[in-house]
Amino acid sequence: MRVNFSDNGKRNAIDGSGRTRIAFVGCGYVADMYRQCLDLHADGLDLIGVYDRDPERLAAFARTWGDRAYGSLADLLAEPGVVVVNLTDPENHAPVTRAAIAAGRHVYSEKPLGLTLTEARSLNDAAAAAGVRLAAAPSNILGEQAQTLWRAVRQGAVGRVRLVYAELDDGMVHKADYRNWISRSGRRWPAEGEFETGCTFEHAGYVVTLLVAMFGPVRRVTAHASLLIPDKECDQPVHPAPDFSCGLLEFDGGIVARVTNSIVAPYDHRLRIVGDRGVLQVEEPWDFAGPVRLKRTATSRLDRFLERRLPLRRGKVVPPACPVPFRAGRGRPPMDFMRGIRDFADAIASGAPGRMDADLAVHITEVTEMLQHPERFPRPAPVSSAPGAMRPMDWAV
Repeated sequence: MRVNFSDNGKRNAIDGSGRTRIAFVGCGYVADMYRQCLDLHADGLDLIGVYDRDPERLAAFARTWGDRAYGSLADLLAEPGVVVVNLTDPENHAPVTRAAIAAGRHVYSEKPLGLTLTEARSLNDAAAAAGVRLAAAPSNILGEQAQTLWRAVRQGAVGRVRLVYAELDDGMVHKADYRNWISRSGRRWPAEGEFETGCTFEHAGYVVTLLVAMFGPVRRVTAHASLLIPDKECDQPVHPAPDFSCGLLEFDGGIVARVTNSIVAPYDHRLRIVGDRGVLQVEEPWDFAGPVRLKRTATSRLDRFLERRLPLRRGKVVPPACPVPFRAGRGRPPMDFMRGIRDFADAIASGAPGRMDADLAVHITEVTEMLQHPERFPRPAPVSSAPGAMRPMDWAV
């Protein structure tokens, strides 16, 4: 579904200098990550203020970053033409986004757009009816590593792609020292909320978005999910989500991807794309500066012997599509969380279709729900949504 918004709506989001005015709703753990990346887009984005329903959390965030704090969501939405960045917890994504749409505001939401396909579709329909744009994270597909990987696939580096293995295992998080994971403004990592939302809804979008960009819409999903460790040794969530899921995603052309999510198995975020002539691999799909490696298919007896004896040989580094303009470290996250917002803002300013549009967000929500809640769907489950083709970044063409 493509949104046709008015020229007046486009102009109202942009000030006289061509800059986009944005505001954050939600000042929790992830908001600090977004805020840390804002200076990378100082030439085009102006954060005019922030709001959180928790006064203490709002005050701490505003004090840490020197931002204006709004007294209510209504006050923030009353700002002319502001683009709303919805950084609330997943259970509040839909109501906050719906309120912003009702106020005539474009919205970029943290993932997921909704917790069900029905919820995501209703938001897309509401945005279309209101003539505003809607988009959602994750935007790691816009990063240098992902664009380098995608370009290598387009150029046929491994020949015809047949198979993808995507691991999103985070280790036994409930055994980790997560109570000391504190954001810059003093927010503790929201363990109970994460365990209730589930590792699949939290993480699957990072690889599903990437695969959809490269191979087109997912056509069918066959999945299994389980709650393997109900007791997370903390304040128990009311509705604990599966802590393991594994799904097979089928794409046009016979490509099959196995996507595994867990907070049980040891940490492993490898993404491997298997083609007739080799394998492309990344170690961490949200590390913008991470290398893309190419390993040729073992054909000779010696190559096969070495592959068995040295299975972790990593191959040659693929030349990056573009130098990474920043590095992680010193409290800076490994990915530019604001890049999706910048792309969204540029699309609004130009009137062009955005890369991270609502159709894509609905599709990612549908596939993720099938992975986390396979009992709700037939097996295999046909995917009903289908976003349009995504454009690579200009510098990666």
